[in-house]
Amino acid sequence: MVLQSAILMQKKLIKHIYLQENGNKVDIALYFGNTLTMLIEFVFENHRSFRAEQRLSMVANNHDKSLPGHLIDLESVSGFRGVNLLKGAALYGANASGKSNVLDALQFMDYFVENSAIKLQPGDAIKAQPFLLAPGAANEPSRFEITAIIEGTRYQYGFSVTRERVTHEILVAYPKGHAQKWFERRWDAHKKKYSWSSPTANFRYDQALKDKTRDNALFVSTGAQWNHKQLDTIYQWFKKTMHFLHLGVNAVLTPGHTSSLAKKEPKIFEQAVALLQRADFGLVGATVEEHQIPVEDLKAHLPPAMLKKMEEKGDLREITETEIKLQHQADGMDPVAIDFDSESAGTQRFFALVGPWLEMLEKGQIVCIDELESSLHPNLVAEFLKLLFCAKHNRKGAQVIFTTHNSTLLGSKILRRDQIWFTEKKPTGDTFLYPLTDYKPRNTESLEKGYLTGRYGGVPYIPEGLCPSK
Repeated sequence: MVLQSAILMQKKLIKHIYLQENGNKVDIALYFGNTLTMLIEFVFENHRSFRAEQRLSMVANNHDKSLPGHLIDLESVSGFRGVNLLKGAALYGANASGKSNVLDALQFMDYFVENSAIKLQPGDAIKAQPFLLAPGAANEPSRFEITAIIEGTRYQYGFSVTRERVTHEILVAYPKGHAQKWFERRWDAHKKKYSWSSPTANFRYDQALKDKTRDNALFVSTGAQWNHKQLDTIYQWFKKTMHFLHLGVNAVLTPGHTSSLAKKEPKIFEQAVALLQRADFGLVGATVEEHQIPVEDLKAHLPPAMLKKMEEKGDLREITETEIKLQHQADGMDPVAIDFDSESAGTQRFFALVGPWLEMLEKGQIVCIDELESSLHPNLVAEFLKLLFCAKHNRKGAQVIFTTHNSTLLGSKILRRDQIWFTEKKPTGDTFLYPLTDYKPRNTESLEKGYLTGRYGGVPYIPEGLCPSK
């Protein structure tokens, strides 16, 4: 009887989620009811070039029946029957229009949740970056809020900060589809203290924990440090699920992450090598070897001044060097191993990105990428996105939000129309964020042509005569 009950309970927990891909129904995952983790919406205001409230939604348009493989069905989440979430969103915009600031706002929220209780000391300034081109905006709070599914339950969490303090913080949970306000704290400028919501049957916190929460720290962050289980759930979502990659010209994306998979995640590394081969770099394999460099060798090759400083600090010890070689083969020839540093910039960038990308898919993470196409051919960018939207490879609801100038994605049926967003700067200097769907383009309309001709905004304005013809 006990065994039968356990089997029945497991069957209730397991949810089969199906997606249509190329007209065929594919079983993409077996989701236990308490493991689905995804971003639903991000709201922010008064951050960098953004003055007014902005809203980035990952909720799919149910009227759009195209590319169903780009969706995750939320049937298993209470209160979300008939709702689908998008696996990705693309942010387009002219240079300096503010599209990177959307990701920066989300990264600031992530950083502050993870670090406010452990890195800031009493009296330290919060590194808020409010809009500076409007009177009074610099002294107004910056606001950040996410709505997410965490371990199968919907949460709404947000806070507002100035450089001096947290002015507002709130957490609402929907464990059974109905809102439960777990806590709220608000700064009362007249009384010079915080007002707190009353404890509820669903969430209790004692006075000691409130007293431990500094003005420049979040209650969620503080509670997580003191092993408050409910608050730690939110904290861990930011720490383990949210990730950020910057791929611009000055970005430092090393091959270390991908090469480390050879040892700790060999199956993922094999997939990475297979993708390199498919990317037509003439590759047939890759090897990663570690070599120990003895202290004696370091002493023989380090400059005397550096050696002296390292010895004084006690930093001189044996180090491990990682050697990456990619094997190439021409027709009729034996494979030749080439040092990673001798490879092209595109090959190096692809190798460095493919590891984190595959691991993101494997773990169901949410990744924000600035300038996805940097040093990559548009066809390779498309291949990365196909992996994201593939039911076979993305079994755990991984999501990617990325900035790009790659207009070919608009005409290649890689993206759904509700996945495309634009940023544009107004004459007042502030940016606004809006979806392509606001323009209601016709099904037969060329999105790439419409974008390049400025129909949807998000492209640079170049005055006539700036580059005069002869």
